Amino acid sequence: MSQGFALIGPGRVGAAIGKALYRQGWHPVSIIGRHLATTRDACDFIGCPSTLATTKISAAGKAGLILLAVPDDSIAATARQLQQLQIPTPGTVLLHFSAVHPAAVMRYPNSPTHLFSVHPLLPFADRQQAYEDLRRAPYIGEGDKEARPLAAELCTALGGQLQAILPHSKQLYHAAACLASNYFVTLIAEAASLLQDCGIEPGREEALLLPLLAATLQNVTVSGTGKGLTGPIVRGDIGTIKAHIEALSQNHRDLHDLYCLLGNRTALLAKRAGRLEPEEAESIQKLLNKKCFTNNDK
Repeated sequence: MSQGFALIGPGRVGAAIGKALYRQGWHPVSIIGRHLATTRDACDFIGCPSTLATTKISAAGKAGLILLAVPDDSIAATARQLQQLQIPTPGTVLLHFSAVHPAAVMRYPNSPTHLFSVHPLLPFADRQQAYEDLRRAPYIGEGDKEARPLAAELCTALGGQLQAILPHSKQLYHAAACLASNYFVTLIAEAASLLQDCGIEPGREEALLLPLLAATLQNVTVSGTGKGLTGPIVRGDIGTIKAHIEALSQNHRDLHDLYCLLGNRTALLAKRAGRLEPEEAESIQKLLNKKCFTNNDK
């Protein structure tokens, strides 16, 4: 069953989701943004008539489903503005796409609106790429039971399934996403900076790492993190670990402790996976603690 919806916030996230829904027969009744020119551009991207573009939030009143794709810090204020305009009528579903805020951030006294949050577990650096990736994204959501069927239908239209999460755990969920995605990019950048000091041709560092990264992700995809882990720690190769620490202590003190922190967690992962004996893991962790963190006091 197709649905009519209003989209508030036609940026990268909103435009990608709006286009995917439109292609599945869902009908936008209004596309609402802060600037008319960029909102019309979003309409062109989505494929809907540019006449649906507007800067008036009151245009959302025609929809039984209102999608908030605004910045995290603007979600509560936008929901409040809708309520002040008496736009949400009984049975209206108000849904946001934030990873960090629960659906309840949109709740106000005496509001007849049913609330839900759905987060596509994807990076949204580019709206076209995000649109193409939506069909393989997990969809993490929580909210009012009355809104859940429509939220699940929306996820199905986007090409996925709704995975429930506890409302009070949204911040922890978002931290997990940041570790896996944002900090992963940072680690690649730091590894590339080390390659620069190895005499690698400038501009080639990241390209040289990509096959290694792709193979690592493939290992995890096929075998999981425990069996997919490789490297000196899972092999119990203390001599190699000592060599790494020495090299970093001489030239890259800023990455010295980061290496040890990650090494500690890697030893724990290897032990939990049954690939490193507890005594070996303890020896590696003691080495990392002694060689790295105690050196900060010298």
